[in-house]
Amino acid sequence: MDTSESASRPAGAPRRGSGLARRTYLPRTVGLGIGSLCAGAGLHQAGAPAWVWGVMLVYCFAWPHVALRISLRSASPYAAERRNLMVDSFAGGVWPVAMAFNLLPSVLLLAALAMNNFATGGAKLFGKGVLAHLAGAAMALLLVGPKFLPETSFMTVLLCVPFLLSYPLVLGVVMYRLSIELSRRKDELVLEKRRADEANLTQTRVLAELAARDALTGLFNRRHMSELLAQHCAASQRSGGGFAVALVDLDHFKRINDSHGHAVGDSVLRAFAEQAGAAMRGTDTVGRWGGEEFLVIYPCSSADEAAQGAARLLEQVAAAAVTIPGGETLTFTVSIGLTGHAPPESVDALVERADRAMYQAKSQGRNRVVTLPEGAGKA
Repeated sequence: MDTSESASRPAGAPRRGSGLARRTYLPRTVGLGIGSLCAGAGLHQAGAPAWVWGVMLVYCFAWPHVALRISLRSASPYAAERRNLMVDSFAGGVWPVAMAFNLLPSVLLLAALAMNNFATGGAKLFGKGVLAHLAGAAMALLLVGPKFLPETSFMTVLLCVPFLLSYPLVLGVVMYRLSIELSRRKDELVLEKRRADEANLTQTRVLAELAARDALTGLFNRRHMSELLAQHCAASQRSGGGFAVALVDLDHFKRINDSHGHAVGDSVLRAFAEQAGAAMRGTDTVGRWGGEEFLVIYPCSSADEAAQGAARLLEQVAAAAVTIPGGETLTFTVSIGLTGHAPPESVDALVERADRAMYQAKSQGRNRVVTLPEGAGKA
Protein backbone atom coordinates (compact mmCIF):
# COMPACT_ATOMS: atom_id res chain seq x y z
CA MET A 1 0.00 0.00 0.00
CA ASP A 2 1.18 3.52 -0.81
CA THR A 3 1.36 4.90 2.72
CA SER A 4 2.71 8.27 1.59
CA GLU A 5 -0.38 8.86 -0.55
CA SER A 6 -2.68 7.70 2.26
CA ALA A 7 -0.95 9.96 4.78
CA SER A 8 -1.14 13.03 2.55
CA ARG A 9 -4.80 12.53 1.64
CA PRO A 10 -7.37 14.22 3.94
CA ALA A 11 -9.64 11.85 5.85
CA GLY A 12 -12.73 11.02 3.84
CA ALA A 13 -11.32 12.40 0.58
CA PRO A 14 -11.68 10.17 -2.51
CA ARG A 15 -8.46 8.49 -3.62
CA ARG A 16 -6.85 9.72 -6.78
CA GLY A 17 -8.14 7.79 -9.77
CA SER A 18 -11.34 6.42 -8.22
CA GLY A 19 -13.29 8.65 -10.61
CA LEU A 20 -11.39 7.20 -13.56
CA ALA A 21 -12.21 3.66 -12.43
CA ARG A 22 -15.92 4.47 -12.21
CA ARG A 23 -15.94 6.29 -15.55
CA THR A 24 -14.24 3.34 -17.23
CA TYR A 25 -16.67 0.83 -15.73
CA LEU A 26 -19.62 1.73 -18.00
CA PRO A 27 -17.81 1.60 -21.38
CA ARG A 28 -15.94 -1.54 -20.30
CA THR A 29 -19.16 -3.30 -19.23
CA VAL A 30 -21.16 -2.26 -22.29
CA GLY A 31 -18.24 -2.67 -24.67
CA LEU A 32 -17.35 -6.16 -23.54
CA GLY A 33 -20.99 -7.23 -23.19
CA ILE A 34 -21.95 -6.18 -26.72
CA GLY A 35 -18.44 -6.91 -27.98
CA SER A 36 -18.96 -10.53 -27.01
CA LEU A 37 -21.30 -10.73 -30.02
CA CYS A 38 -18.49 -9.58 -32.32
CA ALA A 39 -15.97 -11.86 -30.70
CA GLY A 40 -18.40 -14.78 -30.62
CA ALA A 41 -19.18 -14.34 -34.30
CA GLY A 42 -15.49 -14.28 -35.11
CA LEU A 43 -14.74 -17.30 -32.95
CA HIS A 44 -17.60 -19.19 -34.57
CA GLN A 45 -16.24 -18.44 -38.06
CA ALA A 46 -12.77 -19.49 -36.99
CA GLY A 47 -13.97 -22.73 -35.39
CA ALA A 48 -12.40 -21.86 -32.02
CA PRO A 49 -12.23 -24.63 -29.39
CA ALA A 50 -14.67 -24.65 -26.45
CA TRP A 51 -12.13 -23.50 -23.88
CA VAL A 52 -11.51 -20.30 -25.89
CA TRP A 53 -15.26 -19.63 -25.79
CA GLY A 54 -15.24 -20.13 -22.04
CA VAL A 55 -12.35 -17.72 -21.53
CA MET A 56 -14.06 -15.16 -23.77
CA LEU A 57 -17.36 -15.34 -21.87
CA VAL A 58 -15.69 -15.06 -18.45
CA TYR A 59 -13.59 -12.15 -19.65
CA CYS A 60 -16.50 -10.27 -21.24
CA PHE A 61 -19.00 -10.66 -18.41
CA ALA A 62 -16.91 -11.01 -15.24
CA TRP A 63 -13.84 -8.90 -15.90
CA PRO A 64 -15.54 -5.42 -15.82
CA HIS A 65 -16.77 -6.02 -12.26
CA VAL A 66 -13.48 -7.54 -11.12
CA ALA A 67 -11.54 -4.63 -12.64
CA LEU A 68 -13.67 -2.05 -10.83
CA ARG A 69 -13.25 -3.86 -7.52
CA ILE A 70 -9.47 -4.10 -8.02
CA SER A 71 -9.21 -0.36 -8.72
CA LEU A 72 -11.41 0.81 -5.87
CA ARG A 73 -9.69 -1.45 -3.33
CA SER A 74 -6.24 -0.37 -4.46
CA ALA A 75 -4.18 2.21 -2.57
CA SER A 76 -3.81 3.98 -5.92
CA PRO A 77 -6.97 3.48 -8.02
CA TYR A 78 -5.47 5.53 -10.85
CA ALA A 79 -2.44 3.26 -11.24
CA ALA A 80 -4.62 0.17 -10.81
CA GLU A 81 -6.99 1.30 -13.56
CA ARG A 82 -4.11 1.93 -15.95
CA ARG A 83 -2.97 -1.65 -15.27
CA ASN A 84 -6.52 -2.83 -15.96
CA LEU A 85 -6.39 -1.08 -19.32
CA MET A 86 -3.22 -3.01 -20.10
CA VAL A 87 -5.12 -6.23 -19.31
CA ASP A 88 -7.78 -5.08 -21.78
CA SER A 89 -5.07 -4.38 -24.34
CA PHE A 90 -3.48 -7.76 -23.75
CA ALA A 91 -6.85 -9.43 -24.31
CA GLY A 92 -7.29 -7.24 -27.36
CA GLY A 93 -4.25 -8.94 -28.83
CA VAL A 94 -5.57 -12.41 -28.02
CA TRP A 95 -9.00 -12.21 -29.69
CA PRO A 96 -7.92 -11.32 -33.25
CA VAL A 97 -5.61 -14.35 -33.26
CA ALA A 98 -8.34 -16.55 -31.74
CA MET A 99 -10.74 -15.27 -34.47
CA ALA A 100 -8.16 -16.08 -37.18
CA PHE A 101 -7.85 -12.31 -37.84
CA ASN A 102 -11.48 -11.96 -38.94
CA LEU A 103 -11.26 -8.43 -40.29
CA LEU A 104 -14.31 -6.50 -39.03
CA PRO A 105 -14.51 -7.72 -35.39
CA SER A 106 -10.73 -7.52 -35.05
CA VAL A 107 -10.64 -3.92 -36.29
CA LEU A 108 -13.60 -2.88 -34.13
CA LEU A 109 -12.13 -4.36 -30.94
CA LEU A 110 -8.67 -2.91 -31.54
CA ALA A 111 -10.09 0.51 -32.45
CA ALA A 112 -12.19 0.62 -29.29
CA LEU A 113 -9.18 -0.26 -27.15
CA ALA A 114 -7.06 2.34 -28.93
CA MET A 115 -9.68 5.03 -28.16
CA ASN A 116 -9.78 4.01 -24.50
CA ASN A 117 -6.02 4.07 -24.09
CA PHE A 118 -5.49 7.34 -25.93
CA ALA A 119 -8.35 9.07 -24.07
CA THR A 120 -6.99 7.91 -20.71
CA GLY A 121 -3.24 8.31 -21.07
CA GLY A 122 -2.46 9.90 -24.41
CA ALA A 123 0.19 8.65 -26.80
CA LYS A 124 2.25 7.07 -24.02
CA LEU A 125 -0.52 4.77 -22.81
CA PHE A 126 -1.52 4.10 -26.42
CA GLY A 127 2.03 2.91 -27.13
CA LYS A 128 2.00 0.66 -24.08
CA GLY A 129 -1.33 -0.70 -25.28
CA VAL A 130 0.18 -1.63 -28.67
CA LEU A 131 2.93 -3.56 -26.89
CA ALA A 132 0.29 -5.33 -24.78
CA HIS A 133 -1.60 -6.23 -28.02
CA LEU A 134 1.54 -7.80 -29.41
CA ALA A 135 2.16 -9.73 -26.19
CA GLY A 136 -1.42 -11.02 -26.18
CA ALA A 137 -1.19 -11.99 -29.85
CA ALA A 138 2.06 -13.86 -29.22
CA MET A 139 0.52 -15.85 -26.37
CA ALA A 140 -2.57 -16.65 -28.47
CA LEU A 141 -0.38 -17.86 -31.34
CA LEU A 142 1.33 -20.27 -28.94
CA LEU A 143 -1.98 -21.54 -27.50
CA VAL A 144 -4.26 -21.80 -30.54
CA GLY A 145 -1.77 -21.74 -33.37
CA PRO A 146 -1.64 -19.45 -36.42
CA LYS A 147 -4.68 -19.26 -38.67
CA PHE A 148 -5.55 -16.50 -41.17
CA LEU A 149 -9.19 -16.21 -42.27
CA PRO A 150 -9.79 -12.45 -42.70
CA GLU A 151 -13.12 -12.76 -44.58
CA THR A 152 -16.10 -11.49 -42.57
CA SER A 153 -19.41 -13.26 -43.13
CA PHE A 154 -22.68 -11.37 -43.40
CA MET A 155 -23.85 -12.81 -40.07
CA THR A 156 -20.68 -11.60 -38.39
CA VAL A 157 -21.25 -8.14 -39.88
CA LEU A 158 -24.78 -8.12 -38.47
CA LEU A 159 -23.54 -9.16 -35.02
CA CYS A 160 -20.92 -6.39 -35.11
CA VAL A 161 -23.49 -3.67 -35.88
CA PRO A 162 -24.75 -3.32 -32.25
CA PHE A 163 -21.19 -2.74 -31.06
CA LEU A 164 -20.50 -0.33 -33.90
CA LEU A 165 -23.58 1.73 -33.00
CA SER A 166 -23.57 1.53 -29.22
CA TYR A 167 -19.94 1.84 -28.17
CA PRO A 168 -19.36 5.35 -29.63
CA LEU A 169 -22.62 6.43 -27.98
CA VAL A 170 -21.46 5.09 -24.62
CA LEU A 171 -18.13 6.87 -24.99
CA GLY A 172 -20.01 10.06 -25.87
CA VAL A 173 -22.11 9.78 -22.71
CA VAL A 174 -18.99 9.22 -20.59
CA MET A 175 -17.17 12.15 -22.21
CA TYR A 176 -20.22 14.38 -21.76
CA ARG A 177 -20.44 13.52 -18.07
CA LEU A 178 -16.71 14.13 -17.74
CA SER A 179 -17.01 17.54 -19.41
CA ILE A 180 -19.83 18.47 -17.02
CA GLU A 181 -17.73 17.34 -14.07
CA LEU A 182 -14.69 19.25 -15.33
CA SER A 183 -16.79 22.36 -15.88
CA ARG A 184 -18.18 22.09 -12.35
CA ARG A 185 -14.72 21.54 -10.93
CA LYS A 186 -13.40 24.51 -12.91
CA ASP A 187 -16.15 26.71 -11.48
CA GLU A 188 -15.26 25.47 -7.98
CA LEU A 189 -11.57 26.21 -8.54
CA VAL A 190 -12.37 29.68 -9.88
CA LEU A 191 -14.55 30.33 -6.83
CA GLU A 192 -11.86 28.99 -4.48
CA LYS A 193 -9.25 31.19 -6.17
CA ARG A 194 -11.51 34.24 -5.93
CA ARG A 195 -12.09 33.58 -2.25
CA ALA A 196 -8.37 33.06 -1.68
CA ASP A 197 -7.57 36.28 -3.55
CA GLU A 198 -10.15 38.17 -1.50
CA ALA A 199 -8.75 36.69 1.72
CA ASN A 200 -5.20 37.60 0.65
CA LEU A 201 -6.31 41.10 -0.28
CA THR A 202 -8.07 41.51 3.05
CA GLN A 203 -5.02 40.20 4.87
CA THR A 204 -2.76 42.55 2.90
CA ARG A 205 -4.99 45.48 3.77
CA VAL A 206 -5.03 44.50 7.43
CA LEU A 207 -1.25 44.14 7.49
CA ALA A 208 -0.83 47.45 5.68
CA GLU A 209 -3.18 49.09 8.16
CA LEU A 210 -1.27 47.59 11.10
CA ALA A 211 2.05 48.72 9.59
CA ALA A 212 0.68 52.27 9.33
CA ARG A 213 -0.53 52.41 12.94
CA ASP A 214 1.16 53.31 16.20
CA ALA A 215 0.88 50.33 18.52
CA LEU A 216 0.20 52.33 21.69
CA THR A 217 -2.35 54.91 20.56
CA GLY A 218 -3.81 53.26 17.46
CA LEU A 219 -3.20 56.49 15.51
CA PHE A 220 -1.26 56.60 12.26
CA ASN A 221 2.51 56.44 12.77
CA ARG A 222 5.15 58.90 11.57
CA ARG A 223 5.99 56.96 8.43
CA HIS A 224 2.38 56.99 7.25
CA MET A 225 1.90 60.64 8.20
CA SER A 226 5.03 61.53 6.22
CA GLU A 227 3.58 59.76 3.18
CA LEU A 228 0.30 61.66 3.58
CA LEU A 229 2.16 64.97 3.88
CA ALA A 230 4.06 64.23 0.67
CA GLN A 231 0.82 63.38 -1.11
CA HIS A 232 -0.89 66.57 0.09
CA CYS A 233 2.11 68.68 -0.92
CA ALA A 234 2.14 67.17 -4.40
CA ALA A 235 -1.61 67.70 -4.80
CA SER A 236 -1.31 71.28 -3.51
CA GLN A 237 1.40 72.09 -6.03
CA ARG A 238 -0.65 70.62 -8.90
CA SER A 239 -3.98 72.22 -8.07
CA GLY A 240 -3.00 75.28 -6.06
CA GLY A 241 -5.33 74.18 -3.25
CA GLY A 242 -3.96 74.49 0.23
CA PHE A 243 -3.93 72.50 3.43
CA ALA A 244 -2.89 73.17 7.01
CA VAL A 245 -0.76 71.27 9.48
CA ALA A 246 -0.68 71.35 13.27
CA LEU A 247 2.00 70.01 15.56
CA VAL A 248 0.60 69.11 18.97
CA ASP A 249 2.76 68.55 22.06
CA LEU A 250 1.50 67.30 25.43
CA ASP A 251 2.39 69.85 28.11
CA HIS A 252 4.64 68.73 30.97
CA PHE A 253 4.56 65.14 29.76
CA LYS A 254 7.99 64.38 31.28
CA ARG A 255 6.68 65.56 34.65
CA ILE A 256 3.70 63.20 34.29
CA ASN A 257 6.02 60.25 33.59
CA ASP A 258 8.38 61.17 36.43
CA SER A 259 5.59 61.74 38.97
CA HIS A 260 3.17 58.98 38.10
CA GLY A 261 5.13 56.44 36.09
CA HIS A 262 5.22 55.44 32.45
CA ALA A 263 1.99 53.42 32.70
CA VAL A 264 0.09 56.61 33.51
CA GLY A 265 2.01 58.38 30.75
CA ASP A 266 0.83 55.73 28.31
CA SER A 267 -2.75 56.23 29.53
CA VAL A 268 -2.41 59.97 28.87
CA LEU A 269 -1.20 59.29 25.33
CA ARG A 270 -4.13 56.97 24.70
CA ALA A 271 -6.55 59.50 26.20
CA PHE A 272 -5.20 62.20 23.88
CA ALA A 273 -5.66 59.89 20.89
CA GLU A 274 -9.27 59.29 21.90
CA GLN A 275 -9.99 63.01 22.34
CA ALA A 276 -8.23 63.90 19.09
CA GLY A 277 -10.33 61.39 17.20
CA ALA A 278 -13.49 62.93 18.65
CA ALA A 279 -12.38 66.48 17.77
CA MET A 280 -11.39 65.78 14.16
CA ARG A 281 -13.57 66.35 11.11
CA GLY A 282 -14.10 63.35 8.86
CA THR A 283 -11.49 64.66 6.43
CA ASP A 284 -8.84 65.48 9.04
CA THR A 285 -6.05 63.07 9.90
CA VAL A 286 -4.12 62.79 13.15
CA GLY A 287 -1.04 60.68 13.81
CA ARG A 288 1.70 60.20 16.37
CA TRP A 289 4.75 62.10 15.19
CA GLY A 290 7.09 60.93 17.95
CA GLY A 291 7.11 60.65 21.75
CA GLU A 292 4.43 63.03 23.04
CA GLU A 293 4.20 64.93 19.73
CA PHE A 294 1.32 64.49 17.31
CA LEU A 295 0.66 65.86 13.84
CA VAL A 296 -2.70 66.84 12.37
CA ILE A 297 -3.43 67.40 8.68
CA TYR A 298 -6.37 69.65 7.75
CA PRO A 299 -7.05 69.11 4.02
CA CYS A 300 -8.37 71.93 1.80
CA SER A 301 -8.00 74.42 4.63
CA SER A 302 -5.93 77.54 5.25
CA ALA A 303 -4.29 78.04 8.63
CA ASP A 304 -7.08 80.41 9.66
CA GLU A 305 -9.75 77.92 8.64
CA ALA A 306 -7.99 75.10 10.51
CA ALA A 307 -7.68 77.23 13.64
CA GLN A 308 -11.25 76.37 14.61
CA GLY A 309 -10.44 72.68 14.54
CA ALA A 310 -7.25 73.24 16.54
CA ALA A 311 -9.16 75.25 19.16
CA ARG A 312 -11.77 72.47 19.39
CA LEU A 313 -8.97 69.93 19.94
CA LEU A 314 -7.46 72.16 22.65
CA GLU A 315 -10.76 72.38 24.52
CA GLN A 316 -11.56 68.69 24.12
CA VAL A 317 -8.22 67.65 25.60
CA ALA A 318 -8.40 70.15 28.49
CA ALA A 319 -11.78 68.69 29.48
CA ALA A 320 -10.50 65.12 29.54
CA ALA A 321 -9.17 63.31 32.58
CA VAL A 322 -7.21 60.14 33.26
CA THR A 323 -7.76 58.03 36.38
CA ILE A 324 -4.49 57.23 38.12
CA PRO A 325 -3.69 54.64 40.84
CA GLY A 326 -5.44 55.63 44.04
CA GLY A 327 -8.59 56.72 42.25
CA GLU A 328 -7.52 60.30 41.59
CA THR A 329 -7.95 61.95 38.21
CA LEU A 330 -5.26 63.62 36.17
CA THR A 331 -5.92 66.35 33.64
CA PHE A 332 -3.49 67.48 30.96
CA THR A 333 -3.21 70.08 28.25
CA VAL A 334 -1.51 70.50 24.89
CA SER A 335 0.31 73.21 22.97
CA ILE A 336 -0.50 73.48 19.28
CA GLY A 337 1.50 75.07 16.49
CA LEU A 338 -0.53 75.64 13.32
CA THR A 339 0.47 76.73 9.83
CA GLY A 340 -0.61 76.35 6.21
CA HIS A 341 1.25 74.98 3.21
CA ALA A 342 2.66 77.53 0.76
CA PRO A 343 3.47 75.86 -2.59
CA PRO A 344 6.06 74.96 -3.68
CA GLU A 345 7.64 74.61 -0.25
CA SER A 346 8.81 71.17 0.93
CA VAL A 347 7.37 68.99 3.63
CA ASP A 348 10.38 69.67 5.83
CA ALA A 349 9.89 73.44 5.58
CA LEU A 350 6.20 73.09 6.39
CA VAL A 351 6.77 70.89 9.44
CA GLU A 352 9.63 73.11 10.63
CA ARG A 353 7.30 76.14 10.62
CA ALA A 354 4.60 74.22 12.51
CA ASP A 355 7.27 73.19 15.02
CA ARG A 356 8.26 76.83 15.55
CA ALA A 357 4.64 77.75 16.09
CA MET A 358 4.28 74.97 18.65
CA TYR A 359 7.34 76.13 20.61
CA GLN A 360 5.95 79.67 20.58
CA ALA A 361 2.77 78.27 22.12
CA LYS A 362 4.83 76.67 24.87
CA SER A 363 6.87 79.81 25.48
CA GLN A 364 3.67 81.86 25.77
CA GLY A 365 2.37 79.69 28.62
CA ARG A 366 1.20 76.40 27.02
CA ASN A 367 -2.39 75.20 26.57
CA ARG A 368 -2.90 77.38 23.53
CA VAL A 369 -2.78 77.52 19.73
CA VAL A 370 -0.24 79.64 17.90
CA THR A 371 -0.65 80.15 14.16
CA LEU A 372 2.14 81.14 11.80
CA PRO A 373 1.01 82.30 8.35
CA GLU A 374 1.98 80.43 5.20
CA GLY A 375 5.52 81.20 4.13
CA ALA A 376 6.48 82.86 7.43
CA GLY A 377 10.27 82.70 7.79
CA LYS A 378 12.34 82.09 10.87
CA ALA A 379 12.27 84.84 13.44
